Amino acid sequence: MIKITLPDGAVREYEKGTNALHIAKSISEGLAKKVLAANVNGEVWDATRPINADASLKLLTWDDADGKSTFWHSSAHLMAEAVESLFPGVKFWVGPAIDKGFYYDMDLGDRKMTEEDLATLEKKMNELARQNNAYQRIDKSKAEAVAYFADKGDEYKLDLLQNLEDGNITFYTQGNFTDLCRGPHIPATGSIKAIKLTSVAGAYWKGDEKNKQLTRIYGITFPQQKELDEYLAMLEEAKKRDHRKLGKELGIYTMDDHVGPGLILWMPNGTIIIEELEKLAKETEKDAGYHRVVTPHIAKESMYLTSGHLPYYADSMFPPMEMDGERYYLKAMNCPHHHKIFDAEQRSYKDLPYRIAEYGTCYRYEQSGELFGLMRVRCLHMNDAHIYCSKEQFAQEFKAVNDMYLKYFKIFGIEKYVMRLSLHDPEKLGQKYVNEPELWKETEELVRQVLIDTGVPFVEVKGEGAFYGPKIDVQIWSAIGREFTLATNQVDFAQSRSFKLSFANQNNQPEIPLIIHRAPLGTHERFIGFLLEHYAGKFPTWLAPLQVKILPISDKFMDYAHSILQTLKKADIRAQIDDRNEKIGKKIRDTELARVPYMLVIGEKEMNEGKASVRRQGKGDLGAIDVTKFVADIVEEIKERRSE
Repeated sequence: MIKITLPDGAVREYEKGTNALHIAKSISEGLAKKVLAANVNGEVWDATRPINADASLKLLTWDDADGKSTFWHSSAHLMAEAVESLFPGVKFWVGPAIDKGFYYDMDLGDRKMTEEDLATLEKKMNELARQNNAYQRIDKSKAEAVAYFADKGDEYKLDLLQNLEDGNITFYTQGNFTDLCRGPHIPATGSIKAIKLTSVAGAYWKGDEKNKQLTRIYGITFPQQKELDEYLAMLEEAKKRDHRKLGKELGIYTMDDHVGPGLILWMPNGTIIIEELEKLAKETEKDAGYHRVVTPHIAKESMYLTSGHLPYYADSMFPPMEMDGERYYLKAMNCPHHHKIFDAEQRSYKDLPYRIAEYGTCYRYEQSGELFGLMRVRCLHMNDAHIYCSKEQFAQEFKAVNDMYLKYFKIFGIEKYVMRLSLHDPEKLGQKYVNEPELWKETEELVRQVLIDTGVPFVEVKGEGAFYGPKIDVQIWSAIGREFTLATNQVDFAQSRSFKLSFANQNNQPEIPLIIHRAPLGTHERFIGFLLEHYAGKFPTWLAPLQVKILPISDKFMDYAHSILQTLKKADIRAQIDDRNEKIGKKIRDTELARVPYMLVIGEKEMNEGKASVRRQGKGDLGAIDVTKFVADIVEEIKERRSE
């Protein structure tokens, strides 16, 4: 008998060779129907794989990220089986699960995959799924695997086998399809109930443009048709909310080949949004005791060598400039400059925590294929700050930063979020991470404990920490359920040592400060891109580039319109008059399309009574309101930064 420890701490005994699916059935038949895979001693396994020793076990369902990933990888194999049945002789490269769905890269020879072929493949996949064929894991020796693919003339799988060790090679079979794969997979194809192949594209073998271009098919699947329907509806809504489309329609930003890819030109409307976000950040940071600083856009190579960024981050920095026998780099991050400001004066424990902030402009050389609207750019404006504190002050300072995030979430109506605690990978110390194992352990535990104590929802992810310490990546979801990485909150135990930073402690002895890197509003580029989707371009009044549009019914009321305009401007309300010679219905429709929060329609009755007929974006006609009251109400709404 073997002992199986479940997540709640319960221990059950089973016959040696049992599997997760049998264990699930012993708990309940309903649970067994939901199980897609299992976490056995920290590794994701097939639910049908025999367990031959004592183990900790977590049953994975659709609600688990690893369950979804296994489901989608299995769906990629199902798609490959469908492709092979319709395109005999096809050769496959890799078919991984991705954030939403899966893809498979394949060599179709001289044949081309069309959009019409995708519909045929979907039909075939549904047919194969209904056969409920089991996914079977088969161990192979390297010699057997090489012989199998050599016989098929498959250079792609033979290439993969070169880097695999004998004794660790597995094949998976379902129905009439067999492939080299380490797995895991779901028990059988019958769990795949809803299928959508979303697109076909080209992809170079191994991502190298010198190699042959393969065909890549993307798809997504679900255990229920209802979930697929909801996903497709979300995609349609996302198209309407695409920040690139809305950014152009609303005059937020533009790009130009003469300026360069990934370099944003902020138009007047976008600049207003930037200024409002900066105003919010400056008010919040002033209340929290931050000092504002300004740093240059370039620095000497020696500073980035000291910080460690060049060894670890060189591929993401623009090439150096040679001047006066020195090499200078465009600033890719603000932290080294801030460390120099901390070090410019002698510090004591009485100065700590020392908090400095700026909206710093940084330049990062993103690969051209990775550039995407406002989300991936080469010039970014970051809501950056650094906090220098003692170890005793760390927990309170880190909590205060998290509280700042929560305040912002409330202002912007962000209801779903999670903190990703990104840890180091012990096997990559000295390569990807500073080689200080004890400091990593100590600092990660400090961050973890703060998150536990404050009750903030978080997950842990190994191998995604910054090179100088653990970090929190803040994941948020827009109003339509799309996930974004907003910002980061990082702990740094390395750069204080690199820059020889210190403060005099209470015993007048030098002590090394801990550093917190934080950017609650991320960058203007990414955050405004998120907000465009989140609000569908209908910004709350305080953030809207144009807050009020005055719509006179005819030119007879233009003087009254201008008097209202002056009243609004004196109250610092952004307003305009629509003085076009158009019917009022068209003016209203055009203002709705421009997503202006308020319209003031004025005619003879309104002029005689000192009122305006108020229309609210998304709410329609609010009736005639005294202009003085309207101004007082909107000023209060803006002051409170209401999100409705």
